[in-house]
Order: sequence, then structure tokens, then C-alpha cells
Amino acid sequence: MGLRFRKSIKIGNGAKLNINKKSVGFSVGGKGARYSVNSSGRRTKSVGIPGTGLSYVSTSGGRKSSSRSSHGRKASSTSKGGCLLVIIIFCAISVIVYGIAHLFGYRRPTKVEWTNDNYSIALNDYNRDYSHIIYLRITGETDAEDVDPKDIKIEISNPDVCQLEYDDSGAYVTYDVKPLKDGFADVTATYDGVTSDPITITVDMGEKVTTTTTTTTTTTTAEPETTTEATPVTTTTQDPAETIVYITASGDKYHNKSCRYYDDTCTPMTLQDAQNAGYKPCRVCGG
Repeated sequence: MGLRFRKSIKIGNGAKLNINKKSVGFSVGGKGARYSVNSSGRRTKSVGIPGTGLSYVSTSGGRKSSSRSSHGRKASSTSKGGCLLVIIIFCAISVIVYGIAHLFGYRRPTKVEWTNDNYSIALNDYNRDYSHIIYLRITGETDAEDVDPKDIKIEISNPDVCQLEYDDSGAYVTYDVKPLKDGFADVTATYDGVTSDPITITVDMGEKVTTTTTTTTTTTTAEPETTTEATPVTTTTQDPAETIVYITASGDKYHNKSCRYYDDTCTPMTLQDAQNAGYKPCRVCGG
């Protein structure tokens, strides 16, 4: 059995310096796509779909049989020599910079951020079983694909509205959102002492409003007979702490989704919070 040696050094942003017994190489990219070149002139391109086992690899350059033409051999030798020199110089500079940085304790700053700042879940009879996914980007000394999910702390401001379950990690750490009831919650993630800005998750369970019918009885006394009238009154029961209304960027009214003043720029909040903040119902939609 022959002696083998291989060392891979992360340079940053998906770039790696690869050293083995026969050559020195440089690669860049992630799980889905990667390009690498080494000192022998071998160039490799790979593209794949993470988690499926499907990939495509294309290789060119490297050691090939020499051409019979002396002119061809000279051109090939010159090209390979120039490529080798460039790679050696680049690798040497990278190793020196990497060594000096770590000698003085330099670490790439950790960044933790959601890929968007808000996420809405509107459930109905057709999509109750669909998955709802949000993505967390982690960069720094450790990339997202190398992060242990147990080291990530998730905090939810209103855990009665939704819960998060770890799903997978690759370029991003993926979480599956489990909606529980109407409302909204701010979710933050903390890793390596760094906390992300919150992502606001709004949940609309699509449940019908419960209606009850009460009867008001009015008795009128007249001589010589008594008349009794029953007036049916239909009322709508809404819990202000669970009912979602929408606030425009300006104005002091709140609206529902069917209102003509509603659009995607409106801010969702509970009816209770809107009333506490001094907002009044819109006279068009009735709040």
C-alpha cells in the first residue's frame, strides 16, 4: 500500500487550497457546483443536485499523450509550464496570507441572516398539507453546510403562533415552519454569539369566523291585550387577540383583506394591538 497525503485548506467564500503528494490545486464553489484546477493542468467542473445523488463531472487537461509534431510538443509544454507557474504562485501567496492571518488570530467574522425579513402563511383547504420553508444563511469561519444545527439557538417571540423544525443544510440551513394559530411572531437565530435580525412570520389559518344568533324579546303592554315581539339579531364573535387586521403606511384606520385600501405594503397586526395603538375601524370594510 503506497503512502498517501492530502490536505485541504479553506481560504474563504467556498475557495479551498488542495495539497497532495503529486500536485497542488485550487477549487472554488459549493455542493451544487465546483470548479478546480491543479498544477498538472487538470481542470474539473462538477454540477449536481444536493440530496439526489445526481451530478455531472467534466474533466480536461492533465497528462495527455504528446503529439508527434515537435511544434505541438513545444506549444503544449509551454502552455502547461505557464499554467503551473501561475498556480504555484497563487497557492504560495494564499498559504502565506492564510498562515499570517491565523498566526495573529484573525477569524472571518460570523454572519447570521435570514434570506428574507418576512414570511406569510395563508392556509386554506388546498394547501394545509404543504411545507412552509425558510432559509438561514451562515457565513464566516464555518459555512452553513458545516454547521451543527444543535449549535443554532432559535427564539420565537410568540411560540403559540408557529414552531420551527430543522430540515436540512447546504448552502443555507433550512427550517420547516409549523403554523399553529392566527397571528404573527418574530424569529431570531443565534450562532457563534451572533444573533440575526428577526424574520416576521404571519399566519392566517383560514378558519371561518364563528357566528351566533341571539334573540331579543321586547314586551309592549296595552289595554286590553299584551303583544310580544321577537327580533333576531346576528352577531359575529371575534377574538381581538387572534383576529388579524392590516395597517397602511399612513392613516389611523385598520382594514381587512377584502378592503379596497388593502395592498401588499400593509402591516399585519392583531385587532387587539391595533385598538391599543389607537387605530379605528375603516368605514368601507368595517374593520
